Amino acid sequence: MGSGKSTVGARLARQLGWRFVDLDERIETAAGITIPQFFERHGEPAFRQLEADELRAALGRAVEQKEPTILALGGGTYAQPGAPEFLRNAGVPVIWLDARIEVLLSRCMTMTGRPLFRDEASFRALHTQRIVSYQLADFRVDSSGDAAAVVAEILRRGIAGAPAADLEAHLELEKPKS
Repeated sequence: MGSGKSTVGARLARQLGWRFVDLDERIETAAGITIPQFFERHGEPAFRQLEADELRAALGRAVEQKEPTILALGGGTYAQPGAPEFLRNAGVPVIWLDARIEVLLSRCMTMTGRPLFRDEASFRALHTQRIVSYQLADFRVDSSGDAAAVVAEILRRGIAGAPAADLEAHLELEKPKS
């Protein structure tokens, strides 16, 4: 939560010329209500089931249409039982956008629509609970800085599913705003 998954994912997809899918947006579209409303009406277990269904659907579409896709997962998606194995078995490289907890907290304090963000103590507890799963990701990239720099690092390391040498000719990185 607050690591920049949606922002970095959209920019990365744009740089690669790939399709971008935000899992949270898919869930809201499928449910016809916002995620906080869904949590309030149906609870977290029902949300996690819908999340898993939408993850399978998004990956299925990408495979069926042979469409290179950057998929931004929700903060808890990868921490759900079986999710790391499912993605690994599907051959999907997972990038953990990691940031210091103080950075995550400062970002989340200004965001709305986060049903599992209540206060600093609960956020820290949730982070501690999830980090064990995050550490199973194939790659870790520090996302504490500017989104353009995070995208540049992913591209430089060639971990977005395309070799770095093939990307260099296509890169036109956005310059950070002053």
